[in-house]
Amino acid sequence: MKRFILSLSGFAAILLVIMIAIEVGLLYRPNVYSYKRQYLDTHANDIKVLLLGSSHIEEGIRPELIGEGTFNLAISARLNAYDAALAELYVPRLKKLEVVVMPLDYTNFSFGRVHHTSNDPKGIDLASTCRCMHTKYMGTRIDPIWYWSEILNSKLNYMSRFWNKDTKVLQECDSLGYIPLDIKDRKPGWEHYSKPAGIDSTLPIDIKEYKAKYAEYETIARVTAEAGVRFLIITSPVNENYKKAMDDIIKQDMLRFVSELKAEYPHVEFHDFIYAEGFVDDDFHDASHLNDSGAVKFSKLLSEVIHAHHPQN
Repeated sequence: MKRFILSLSGFAAILLVIMIAIEVGLLYRPNVYSYKRQYLDTHANDIKVLLLGSSHIEEGIRPELIGEGTFNLAISARLNAYDAALAELYVPRLKKLEVVVMPLDYTNFSFGRVHHTSNDPKGIDLASTCRCMHTKYMGTRIDPIWYWSEILNSKLNYMSRFWNKDTKVLQECDSLGYIPLDIKDRKPGWEHYSKPAGIDSTLPIDIKEYKAKYAEYETIARVTAEAGVRFLIITSPVNENYKKAMDDIIKQDMLRFVSELKAEYPHVEFHDFIYAEGFVDDDFHDASHLNDSGAVKFSKLLSEVIHAHHPQN
């Protein structure tokens, strides 16, 4: 028995050493998170427009079409709490910053009212991945824990990055942080992917969740106000299948949310592109994500808003 315990302990020690070696080694391998942080640090005196958010922005807005000095800091599956943390960290340091763009996502406004059915799409919960990668590579934390293991928490394929000798992270995103989606890669039945889950709008809002969400946007509003920077909140174009799944009460909740924020921070601008004209099926990767052709159209619309002499509110 003693020999077994010693052997097991030895094996566990070897396994621990291997895990630590991989964790440390991954710090020196390229990824989107570390690239985007490095870009911000390197171009702190050049950035004029900063795009926050998750995949709808990362894959939906081409910075070069917005204008010089635009960078896409959005990352797929990012929690809004990390957008707020990044804004607190970088807005005061970007001396030429003029505009911060933040999306308002319909799916974030369930506030405890999701009504799951057998027909609802089943996604992958990437909250632990978001926490791990932002803590490890972007220097942002939303809790006291200073480190989250990539091996234990990330659902990304970290081993392929560990062994990959190609250090060009730009295979994932372009030099300005944008990730293009080619229509050729669209799956059959694409129009049913990324639709919102059913909402029981007769249920009351979870006030705790609502206040937490408001605090995240309030943080960005506060730091942009202090820096004299425009704060644009936007919605993204969605496919007709997505629109049909939307609840009017949730849309009204979104408008009230923005109105409450604008009452406290008058510099906040809201621009709704959900029903923007000119988007067709071939502009979408799925029900709510634009492909590259859709991103071109969306970027041009946003550019007009950003560069307008009299911003719409």
